[in-house]
Amino acid sequence: MTSLAQVTALVDAHVKRDQARFRAVTLQIAANLAARSERGADQLRKLVDQQVAVSFAPLPSATGLLSGLSELSTLDDMVLASRARDRIDRVVLEQTRKNDLLTLGLHPARKLLFTGAPGVGKTMAAGALAQAVGLPMFRVEMHGVIQSHLGETAGMGETAGKLAQVFEHVRTMPAVYLFDEFDAIGSDRSSGDGSASCSEMRRVVNSLLQFIEDDRSDSMIIAATNHEKMLDSALFRRFDEIITFGLPSREELIMLVRRSLSDEVFDFDVIYGVLTRLKLGHADVCAALDRARKDYLLVGIPIDTVSFIEALERRIGRGEEP
Repeated sequence: MTSLAQVTALVDAHVKRDQARFRAVTLQIAANLAARSERGADQLRKLVDQQVAVSFAPLPSATGLLSGLSELSTLDDMVLASRARDRIDRVVLEQTRKNDLLTLGLHPARKLLFTGAPGVGKTMAAGALAQAVGLPMFRVEMHGVIQSHLGETAGMGETAGKLAQVFEHVRTMPAVYLFDEFDAIGSDRSSGDGSASCSEMRRVVNSLLQFIEDDRSDSMIIAATNHEKMLDSALFRRFDEIITFGLPSREELIMLVRRSLSDEVFDFDVIYGVLTRLKLGHADVCAALDRARKDYLLVGIPIDTVSFIEALERRIGRGEEP
């Protein structure tokens, strides 16, 4: 059943002409209908899709702190290790069966930590998850939240104030909120040299921990980090799920390549050896594929194992012209 809070949010968004929030709440109602196998979910989604494309702009109070992302991939667009995909599918299931869980006093997972090397799909997976649960997605602009003048008298107060603005937005507007490069603010509180800036950063981390723990909204919070070991151990307890994204396996490499190039002959053992040695991620494989295809189209370089490896090596600065 549609809740009074959802109806209130829908009317409030309409009165304020907040199209992004109106769309988000409508999709949330549609997801609830679908979870209960009731009719009307598809009709609601179609009505929303008929709207002129809207820009998921944050509320004025969060200008400069959040950016809306409207072009999102789907989970089926991604090539993921089975363990990571299973964990994400479970989160989607809990979100779509949220009402069933709540009737039993249980809560769906909605505070997630994504860990893994750069380019392995953390940000893309966050967008695909938002798409799967029918919510808009906002990226928290960490450089806008963390004051460059930490160490000055006003630094910590302003940063904590901006965190409060972000979490007020989280409470007000149901969406998926991505804290990318989370290690920028979530580094170990026990580290540091005792300087004023280190002390203030530890206080900011404490504030962030408290905001995450106190949040009871309908939004999803996703923190992504390239440096899991740099994070304060206390942060891990604030998340419902910790999902690790690894570098591509040989099978994932083949799947990525075959999605773009189905007929070319490659020595995948050799290519995978290079990929592993260079420690490149899924995004690097896709970029190298695009480069190889461009080289073939523009200058006639054959698409083969050698050209593909050269394109991969360019990803770390090798093979470039002087």
